[in-house]
Amino acid sequence: MKILKGLFFLICCFSLNVYSKNVHVKVLSQYNAKKVVLNAFSDNYSIALADDKILKISEGDIIVINAIGNSCSISKNGDLLGSYASIDLSSLASHPYFKMQMILPSMKTTFYQDNMKFTSNDSKLSIINDVELNHYVAGVIESEIGNIKNDELLKVQAVISRTYALKHIDRHKAEGFELCDQVHCQVYHGKARFNNMILPAVDSTHYEVIQDENGDLIEAVFHANCGGQTVNSEDVWSKKRTYLRSVVDTFCTTEKQARWVKEIDKQKWLNFISTKSGKATSNPCEFSNEFRLIKIPCADVFTEDMRDEFRLRSTFFSVRETQDKVILNGRGFGHGVGMCQEGSIRQAKLGINYKAVIMFYYANIQIVNIEI
Repeated sequence: MKILKGLFFLICCFSLNVYSKNVHVKVLSQYNAKKVVLNAFSDNYSIALADDKILKISEGDIIVINAIGNSCSISKNGDLLGSYASIDLSSLASHPYFKMQMILPSMKTTFYQDNMKFTSNDSKLSIINDVELNHYVAGVIESEIGNIKNDELLKVQAVISRTYALKHIDRHKAEGFELCDQVHCQVYHGKARFNNMILPAVDSTHYEVIQDENGDLIEAVFHANCGGQTVNSEDVWSKKRTYLRSVVDTFCTTEKQARWVKEIDKQKWLNFISTKSGKATSNPCEFSNEFRLIKIPCADVFTEDMRDEFRLRSTFFSVRETQDKVILNGRGFGHGVGMCQEGSIRQAKLGINYKAVIMFYYANIQIVNIEI
């Protein structure tokens, strides 16, 4: 049995390593891009066109790609070269990058690393960044947390972002790519450029990911601030995860998003409780909450439902009645499951090792290197 388990682990690691080097990310995915301009190339790119033509590109060349029906037209330095079913931009250099600006519709310039493929469908460009995994992770970190310069925190984010990406690598498989650049895959704005500590932190974690006790990649979820206590996964979502257990977290309680207050019209509050519980009530259910509750104390109503209905920052709150209002004194920001970002930031500032931070928020896990 031990031999079989070991073989299974090696097979899983090998399977992960098959796609651990590059990921295919659809960029500008929230726009109907019709025209883009590429320039400021590094390390001499080349462009492969659908009729096997190879176009050499040097730094300073200006490439314009336009969506026309189901084809892409391409011009170089003002000269139209033709229309093609696909256009592939690539370089064999170790750290290639280029600048891309969407013209129709217009938006600011973005830098991308590695390779890019352009196709068109109904005069809308599909732009897929074929990017080395660690370059992608670095871009995600800068997009998610900005210019925070703390080595241990950046390592935490690197391991979590890498794990999340590989856990969801098949999310868009049916659409012809693996990930998109939006929140549900992870926000990705291209090359990390403004924080020079990010890429070294990513590289220093090699290809580390987080696995559960069965050797499966975890759902590496996180939120802004837990208010002092994280939440079991089944208290927010339907499925219990052995690694997403509630923990008391004192590191985040004095941070920026640890406290909030909201006033709600008393009658709206009572109407909601009555509807959800199935019983008419005039009791606003005052209570003081030092620990997270799944339901409010006086009715069969989930705090998660209240969060959704009244757009609360979290499910961690107390209730106080006034003449025509209920006052919610709340703690934390977000769903509360998994890693608390502000708590992890505080731990990193205190010098706590990145692996210890990860293990604080995720139970029954192991951090392993998937590069064989």
